[in-house]
Amino acid sequence: MTTKKVLFLCGSPRRKGSASLYTAKYLARFLDYDYEFVDVAKAKLSTDPSETEPPFLRILERMQTADATVWTFGAWVLFVPVQMQYLLDKLFAHGHDFSGKIAAAVMTSVHAHDDFILDRMRFVSEQLGFGYIGDVSAEGNPFFGYTEDEEVTEDSCRILAGQLNRTLADGYVPARHYPPVERKYLTSTYRGPGFSMDEPPVTKTNDKTILIVTGNRLSEDSANASVIESIRRYSRNSVEVIELQDRHIGPCVGCYLCDFNVDGICVRKDEYEAIKRHLHQVDGIVFVGTCSSGMVDCHLKAFLDRCWGIYHRPSLKGKYGFVIATGGGPLEAEAARYLRVVLTMTGTRCIAALTQSAADAHDFATTVRRVVEDLDRALDEKWQIADRFEIRGVTRTFRDLVAATGMMLRADYRFYKEHRMFDTPSPGGVNALMRLLFKSKKMEKWLIAMQQARIAKAREERLTAYLQRCRLGEGEEIPC
Repeated sequence: MTTKKVLFLCGSPRRKGSASLYTAKYLARFLDYDYEFVDVAKAKLSTDPSETEPPFLRILERMQTADATVWTFGAWVLFVPVQMQYLLDKLFAHGHDFSGKIAAAVMTSVHAHDDFILDRMRFVSEQLGFGYIGDVSAEGNPFFGYTEDEEVTEDSCRILAGQLNRTLADGYVPARHYPPVERKYLTSTYRGPGFSMDEPPVTKTNDKTILIVTGNRLSEDSANASVIESIRRYSRNSVEVIELQDRHIGPCVGCYLCDFNVDGICVRKDEYEAIKRHLHQVDGIVFVGTCSSGMVDCHLKAFLDRCWGIYHRPSLKGKYGFVIATGGGPLEAEAARYLRVVLTMTGTRCIAALTQSAADAHDFATTVRRVVEDLDRALDEKWQIADRFEIRGVTRTFRDLVAATGMMLRADYRFYKEHRMFDTPSPGGVNALMRLLFKSKKMEKWLIAMQQARIAKAREERLTAYLQRCRLGEGEEIPC
């Protein structure tokens, strides 16, 4: 047996209960090369990309000795969980290169924005030097692993395993899809330049409040500091700022309790709930993010991950805002698009998505001022702005998820019902009975156990049928 090795980097904070890990373990059964699973969330990496703590160095060593890396994660607000982004940020900050090695991805989600997320992972992989061989996108949850289209998901895993086997056997490295990007744009240690404001500040004549949420400490980020000073200077409304780097906001742990509990409250004891309440109290919301790992900085990403319940229950309707991405050069366009989608998913009407680096400094300063003036007008005039296709698609996906699994997503189901967000009557019959039964914790555990047993039996029967014409892989799991 060859000494080549496949490394699964598992980023889900649900860890052993994650659907992505469950899916990856099925894929691994068909590998002809030994493999190991590394729990990135367990490493508890720091948010400082310049820090090379022992857990990071241990993960790095495994990546350097592996021949193929499989990013394994659940879709977490249109990208990887922030615990995996901590790893990506460090790899980019220290200039690590994995040329000649292979990467793939196993992702679980509700099939919303799959292509966007996996495309970002291909981009990140290629910027790290990997040749990207392919990916699997499966629907799943922590109770049952991958669900829906189980046969298609299993065949997709076997196909990707076969591609990895053949690639490792003959040394094939796929051609790049994306051209190399300057490394400084991929790390949050690089911040864009500040800019000057020529016009005098306006008088605060309006009675509304705009809240700016930014990831970095402004004393260390001249670009974002200039943006926020411009908003303060040119808005006729009161402006407040939250610098997340100086606030205690832990990463989402994927417990689902904000969905299971009718009140929708996050059970983590930090400053998130206070900030969430403040979002509901203000009139305008602005997200300002620094580009990092091809997306936004981890401080802002951690906060956006925690807003999961708001995306399911878009309770910020009636508010207006805009987003700005800085410090990423050619990457700012995707980051701004990401922030626009996320802000709109909360129910906030996003009037603009700005990028800094592509513009002349004077033009950018003028544009920021104009957008601030437009935000003031939107707040006064209550602009009507139609949802774009991708927002409509995500909203309907969440609606259908709530209707189909309302027995578990109690907070979502109540919100959608009260706000008349179902286009058609929600499923009745068995599902209505299930919601009643799930009010009992004892009955809930029994029902989940019964469903787990049914799914496990069906999977084993499918595998037995498959093995009558094919085989398992020859690789074995390497204990960590």
